[in-house]
Amino acid sequence: MNKFVMLFATAILISSATLSAKNLPATAAKVPVEFKQEIINRIDYPTYAQYNFIEGEVWLKLALNENSELRVIDISSTDQKLGKHVKKELSTLFVENAESSEFNVYYLKLKFDLVNF
Repeated sequence: MNKFVMLFATAILISSATLSAKNLPATAAKVPVEFKQEIINRIDYPTYAQYNFIEGEVWLKLALNENSELRVIDISSTDQKLGKHVKKELSTLFVENAESSEFNVYYLKLKFDLVNF
């Protein structure tokens, strides 16, 4: 009976992971150069982070809508304030001449490093 319960629980976990994976794209689209450059130009190293010696990484899941406006789908960061800063800075970003499909999802990592700043 114990083996049956373990087998059943394993089957449920595998099926739920499979269902979640269906919502993700098979592969991430390569971030277009002009799109990446717009993001780099927009994001600065926050002053409070520099003064407090805060470093970290922010991972973004992004897409452009039909009007070439940036949509932050998901964000994760090693420092919550850095994540909020990046999301705020990108909330009004418009990418001119974007040759991107609104169905493409892009993944990007931003690194805030005081040594290489």
